[in-house]
Amino acid sequence: MSSMTHGSLFSGVGGFDLGAQMSGIKTIWNCECEEHKRNILKCHFPDAVQFVDVCAMIDPPCVDIISGGFPCQDISIANVSNKKLWEDGKVKGINGERSGLWKEYKRIVGQIRPKFIVFENSPMLTIRGFEQVLCDLTKSGYDCQWQCLSATQFGFNHKRERIYGIAYAIEIGRKNHLEIFRPIQEILHERTPRQSPISIPIERFNGKSSYDNVRMDDGFSRELDKRRIEDMGNAVIPLIAYYLFECIKKFREGI
Repeated sequence: MSSMTHGSLFSGVGGFDLGAQMSGIKTIWNCECEEHKRNILKCHFPDAVQFVDVCAMIDPPCVDIISGGFPCQDISIANVSNKKLWEDGKVKGINGERSGLWKEYKRIVGQIRPKFIVFENSPMLTIRGFEQVLCDLTKSGYDCQWQCLSATQFGFNHKRERIYGIAYAIEIGRKNHLEIFRPIQEILHERTPRQSPISIPIERFNGKSSYDNVRMDDGFSRELDKRRIEDMGNAVIPLIAYYLFECIKKFREGI
């Protein structure tokens, strides 16, 4: 099987990009509007072409897989108190200003025609726009499978539920009728998160203490300032991204 290539939209600090790297898939380009996040991406993926504005992207280099967690601000239950996100008594959802950038994702998919598409969002997408996503993918010539996955399923001590979808060109689906999501233990049977559930009394900690035994490690640097903590909170966990890319590889092997 020849090597696959990857491009990421709404890249953030590179959760999907790191997952692709772990899976041996090269990231050809990424797209992120915030400068400090692009600097992080450039540090880890110096050879990848960088785009700044998803709305201004026109015919980026072709890749086999496009990934992206398009904005969830108009979809997530965490923001329902914001009156700006409501219209006629309903949450705007995928028609909102931020989450509505899904239309740019769809546009770029139509230009590149990748073999596979990976997307991530709040579980509330299922009632605030998922039917639009599925209709757009079908009209663009893709079948889609999806699951709601939690960080706890991958050994982390926080729930962090997200809906993940993997779409593939209809012609690929005609050749392989299997489920694309494989059992997690089949993919990650030799991988475990770098953390320990052992509790240690708080009085034992001081400025020189090691936090290895209690730190919840999502695969990112431990030297986090407040802004980076927010960045990590918005990012896809690289181990989950790795699992998704490995699912794609196994699905492709079955063709």
